[in-house]
Amino acid sequence: MDEKNQRKRTWERVLSEFTDDLWTEILLRLPIKTLLQFKSVSKSWFSIISSHRFATSHLANAAKDDQILIVRYDIDDYELEDEEDYFSLFHLGSGCTLESLRFPYSQGEYPPHIPYCRLIGSECGIVCVEVSVSRWRATKKDVDIYLWNPATKHSKIIPPHTVVDQRSQMAFGFGFDHVDLDFKVVRMVAAPLSPTVYLAEVYSSNRNTWRKIEPTPTDYPNYNHFDASLHGFLFTIGYCGMIAFDINKEVFISDINLPYSLGDYAYFETRVTEFKDSVATIVSVMYKRKIKLWTLDDEACLCGSGGVEASWTIMQVVHVGVRIQFVEGHFNDVQFLILDEDDDRFLYDSDKKATNVRIPPYFSGHNFFKYRKSLFSLVGFKRIKWDVSYSRQHDSSDSDVEIDE
Repeated sequence: MDEKNQRKRTWERVLSEFTDDLWTEILLRLPIKTLLQFKSVSKSWFSIISSHRFATSHLANAAKDDQILIVRYDIDDYELEDEEDYFSLFHLGSGCTLESLRFPYSQGEYPPHIPYCRLIGSECGIVCVEVSVSRWRATKKDVDIYLWNPATKHSKIIPPHTVVDQRSQMAFGFGFDHVDLDFKVVRMVAAPLSPTVYLAEVYSSNRNTWRKIEPTPTDYPNYNHFDASLHGFLFTIGYCGMIAFDINKEVFISDINLPYSLGDYAYFETRVTEFKDSVATIVSVMYKRKIKLWTLDDEACLCGSGGVEASWTIMQVVHVGVRIQFVEGHFNDVQFLILDEDDDRFLYDSDKKATNVRIPPYFSGHNFFKYRKSLFSLVGFKRIKWDVSYSRQHDSSDSDVEIDE
């Protein structure tokens, strides 16, 4: 017994000499599920694991798979086996669902049937979801916006927006400010009395408020979403060129010229994407068999001063071999998610010169984003509490610590 107590005291003395920096280095090497459990070990560990800087470092050290997507399925058009599959993690390479995610909100907020909702974006493990509430609530607002961490099963509803909207024209974007470690939602609307005047506001998770953006943008997205988040900017295609939103400075840079004249291609066939860590644009000519991809030569045009014109270099001309409507996504620099003339989706690999994986027909267009699990937690996050039967079926082996922050 004395020998056992001696070993215990020796071990306690060794542990007492560990600094927070050393513990951080050890904890960074552990999986997310283990870290969620370790939050309850001590206040010191809770503080370390809950910090944005720890979450950022842990995400940077984690293995990366560009083909894991968070997706929304069109259950209104296709009958799924289980409504739990409404949001899921999907792997492009295998064409298989990896995990069903349920919903980002707790039970009791809406009627039993599923309300209309869509994905706005996914950054650093936090997912932004828009839920239409106009049919269920006696309220002036049309939507609820949730920030959601599927890995930790926590979410929060953000405050209502402040800028009046014209429901027929509204676009959302979601990004992460790596300078201030701040998740932000940008919202653009057309002014109620003038379709050529555009208003915008931005939500900051650090401030937990919306702020009206001045000066107002001079162009408006062709779609109700932003295409890409890269190098501290959100990007989309507008009526007059490419639009960029500086996530840290919270300003718009509009009318960025594209690598072709306005009459060459229809804008709904153009997407902004990433190619070898550069900003790129993809054009799929309607009902043609090829894709063109350009990269931006110099990001100085994004400074907003107006003195630098954007220049582009064509990097790829891909002959797909089938007539296509447009490219829905771009992955691993050589893989294109394509919608063909028969409304079928497939993953095309330009290196192999062949189609790779057929995508299920209920895969909702523009409702999928690259996804990586993370530990990010936001002020106001609460544990999602589903109905008892679902919790018993899906969470019986999940020993995550339930923490409201």
